[in-house]
Amino acid sequence: MKSLLGAALLLLPCSAGAATVSPAVAKLLLPAESELNSHAYIAALSAVNRAAALPGLTAYDRLVIAQLRGAAAAGAGQYALAAQSYAAVLASGQAPESEKLSMTQAVASYYASAGDNAQTILWVDNYIAAGGTDATTRALAAQADYATGNYAAVAKDVRRDGRDAPQAELQIAASAAQKAADNQAYFDALQALLKVSPSPSYWNEAIALVQARPGFPDVLMIDVYRLRFATKTMKEPGDFEDYAERAILAGDPEEAKRELDAGFAAGILSAQTDGGHAASLRNLAAKTNPPPAPLSPPTPLDIAIAKGTGFNAVPGYAQDGVGDAQAALARLWAIHAASRP
Repeated sequence: MKSLLGAALLLLPCSAGAATVSPAVAKLLLPAESELNSHAYIAALSAVNRAAALPGLTAYDRLVIAQLRGAAAAGAGQYALAAQSYAAVLASGQAPESEKLSMTQAVASYYASAGDNAQTILWVDNYIAAGGTDATTRALAAQADYATGNYAAVAKDVRRDGRDAPQAELQIAASAAQKAADNQAYFDALQALLKVSPSPSYWNEAIALVQARPGFPDVLMIDVYRLRFATKTMKEPGDFEDYAERAILAGDPEEAKRELDAGFAAGILSAQTDGGHAASLRNLAAKTNPPPAPLSPPTPLDIAIAKGTGFNAVPGYAQDGVGDAQAALARLWAIHAASRP
């Protein structure tokens, strides 16, 4: 195995005649190397500290000491010291270009492990500015901003460079938006989460957020049910029954029967549900002929569809269902927002 001390000498070149560790320093660092190889990090750190206390250290002595101290401190769980040590190596200007990015990444990670949020954000910024792309390291900035309560900064951390953030970061952004009571940012984060993981839980959160907006009109509830039916997030018998009643009143018994049939097939509804109410609704939907005009005023989304700006403007939309549920969710959010004074 290559000597750690030898590796340090190779990684930290100096001008000819200067790249030599002083004999007194080497006498202490060679045992430190052995302790590191044996994972005796506290003993290694002690030897490195004794070397650092020697008088008359050269710049190169201090450089090698800083690198070995960083390794020993990291192994000993003294992450702030590890970060400071590697930061000192970078500050010397003598770290080779091939090592600067990984060393910057290490400093950011060690500061995060030490719980120093301000330094974590600074060094993640340095890492990204240097071209770093590791998702785990980049996420440290969002985590640090979240920990300090700087929720607006979390969204900027996640969206920087216009990249597609991974699910873990988007979850932090969603939680930060909730804490900041920023519904638009929360909706945006949920939309992004649905792209990477269209799970029922995210759909439930997103649809509930739309429905919970102040002044949400009851006439839009049928569109909420349409979206929940399309995303398979209706699980309660009452939801199927309410949806069916609204569809029948809106003049679309076929829609009512389609969703009721699905509820029966899934075992959510039965002939005994609510004293046979679900079965009665299905029979009514099967017998009802669609009237020439809706029995109730069209919803804002129905009007948008008729104008070609609703669900049917979304690729994949068909009259018997929602083809692109996520686009429909965004359109429902936008229509309600536009309808408010």
